[in-house]
Amino acid sequence: MKPMSFSRCVSGLVCASALTSSLLLLKLFASMNHIQEHTERTLNQGPHGFLELFTTVKHRTGIHFKLLLNTFHEPPFCLKGQVLMILVTSAPWHLKQRNAIRNTWAKKHGAPRHSWQVLFLIGQRSEMGISPEVLQEQQTFGDILVGNYADCYRNLTLKVMHGLKWSVETCEPQFILKTDDDCFVNTDRLPWFLAEYNDLKTNLYAGSLFVQGKRHVIRDPLSKWYVSREEYWEDEYPPYASGIGYVLSADAARRILEVAERVRPVPMEDAYVGILAKEAGISVKSSGRFTKHNVNWRVCNYRYLMVIHHLDVRELQVAQENMIKARTSCTETQEITRWK
Repeated sequence: MKPMSFSRCVSGLVCASALTSSLLLLKLFASMNHIQEHTERTLNQGPHGFLELFTTVKHRTGIHFKLLLNTFHEPPFCLKGQVLMILVTSAPWHLKQRNAIRNTWAKKHGAPRHSWQVLFLIGQRSEMGISPEVLQEQQTFGDILVGNYADCYRNLTLKVMHGLKWSVETCEPQFILKTDDDCFVNTDRLPWFLAEYNDLKTNLYAGSLFVQGKRHVIRDPLSKWYVSREEYWEDEYPPYASGIGYVLSADAARRILEVAERVRPVPMEDAYVGILAKEAGISVKSSGRFTKHNVNWRVCNYRYLMVIHHLDVRELQVAQENMIKARTSCTETQEITRWK
């Protein structure tokens, strides 16, 4: 099955084959008594393209999940009802990063007290579909969810919505963590914390918060974060957690996905989740357990930190070693049992 659209995603980078620059728009038009489905292909005239899967209902636009989930690729395996599903956004050509994660924080040491799973989210690289290498990788590891969209930065929103929707409906985890493939996740502590210490079992949306003044909508067409007024009218996004890592409880994820069916996506997945959360009446919780910066963290910091951003392959291994050391080296350190 061919991916739904290939479009110019970033200035200087074309997420398309040389044979196509069209943007596939999938629309649903509402009538008085029913909604009629049809598709429409239009040329991409702007400096940036964004694959849009949306529904027009009473002048509200949102993601059309039925079409987004329409893929014939072999899905990954998951057990229902796990404590935590970790969704990692990756790209077809990031095999080195995925293997580094598989060999560090995604590797389970013994039988974990609380169940968790790591899943990589990947789109399609070319009009010919997903590469044979990625298909073989999925057959080998069974941890890749392939989406029916072009894999580029401005389609990241679709990638995350796809992962959330599939996980909620197929795996039914208690909590979901979204993160990136350049991050370290403290799998030794996070599932345990969520199951035993976290007192927000419902209505939970937590991460590293962007403060007011750091949430301006970028209107520069040359920026990869460009968002037009047609996509989002306001000049500032509502409070939202950085895409390096945020946790959603199952009920919060479901409500966000419901709202996504009527709220137009913007090509910034973390800001879009904040928009959806506000619409759903969910407040984002700011937590220092998610850090955007990789510094020389001490071993005992790994009893507190849950997500660390911007690590290369070597640094992932160091972080993994520190996480394991923290089990026994910091027993006299007072355990912090709050999100702060």
